[in-house]
Amino acid sequence: MLHLGFNTAIRMSFSPFQRFLYNFEREKTLSSSEFSLVPFFSAIFRKTNKMTSSVSSSSSRLLFPLLHTPQWAALRTKWAEPIRGFKTANTTAPVFTIRASSTDRKMPRVLITGGTDGIGREAALKLAAEKHEITISGRDPKKAKDVIEQCQAKFNNTPRFIQTDLSLASEVVKFANEVADEQYDICILNAGIMNPKPGRTSEDREATMMTNLVSSYMIAHKILDTRNDENRPLHFVFSTSIFVKFHNATPLGLRFFNPQKVSDWQKSLVPSDVSGPGKYAISKIGLATLSSSISLANLPNVTATSVHPGTVYTNIMSNLPARQQFYIKLARPFTTSLSDAGANLVRAAKNPLPAGKFYLAEKPTKLPAFVYSDLSIAAFEEVFEQFKIRN
Repeated sequence: MLHLGFNTAIRMSFSPFQRFLYNFEREKTLSSSEFSLVPFFSAIFRKTNKMTSSVSSSSSRLLFPLLHTPQWAALRTKWAEPIRGFKTANTTAPVFTIRASSTDRKMPRVLITGGTDGIGREAALKLAAEKHEITISGRDPKKAKDVIEQCQAKFNNTPRFIQTDLSLASEVVKFANEVADEQYDICILNAGIMNPKPGRTSEDREATMMTNLVSSYMIAHKILDTRNDENRPLHFVFSTSIFVKFHNATPLGLRFFNPQKVSDWQKSLVPSDVSGPGKYAISKIGLATLSSSISLANLPNVTATSVHPGTVYTNIMSNLPARQQFYIKLARPFTTSLSDAGANLVRAAKNPLPAGKFYLAEKPTKLPAFVYSDLSIAAFEEVFEQFKIRN
């Protein structure tokens, strides 16, 4: 057993993993199911690096022979080294205090889309504990009630809830008009879905792109267009993904989607019956580009930061096929806790980063140039300008 070759050992333990690595290394086209597993495999590489370093060299080679092969070392370097610090939250990070914009309230007002479930819910609870005035949005009033009751019981804080479905442009317009008048200090645009069924909305739009990216674009620009006090600090937080970090690791990524091409953005918005993980990845790249676009606009007292909160198993993955869910659940010990992911989202809300950087979990990291290049932002704005709310 100790002398099993790399291929045999992987095949026995994790054959889809093997196929994924082979396709990636040979720069073949990844299937949508393989593409969805990128963050989890990245986390596994980092965890196994810790496993081998936690015991003596001789013991490690006996316990983890596969992890000492040259092939694994090369893969670990490619995938794990760029995301050191991926799991552990930095609780000593400096806090950037955003002052409230009105003298009649003591704490900043915070908007959190997708604040009734998952990472957004965790962020809402943490901000409620700090006595911020919070508005959460979501589709399910029952989930919202649970968040509100917890905030009341634990923190004597009652968040406001706005029910909305961000997959529908008509509801986004109504929601954006409502929140734009509220003068929020921090807007955490976190709502997201993955692999929805059906992939086409009732308004004949691409479901993932509409929910994750287009709605955020509409809301952010409506808030900016309605802003009437340039002395009031306004900070946007966009929840992105580790896909941003690895998208251009090989020519494969840019062949799949090139953000510098208007045609690729246009193609991503075309609705179909299937809205797979590839659309999820594009939407998250788009959120990083949107954040960069706002940052580089140099608007007075406006900041924008994108953050990958961590690789977390949340309810948005419930629509993935059973086989994918099995392997993702298998990787759960290697992933970020929901609490840490919520803390990472809050950190991004309190600590804006300059243009060209984003949070990879708790770590400020340089964005790949393709995300915030002039060509990418120009192509992005040319396509998404149509979604600005004019009334």
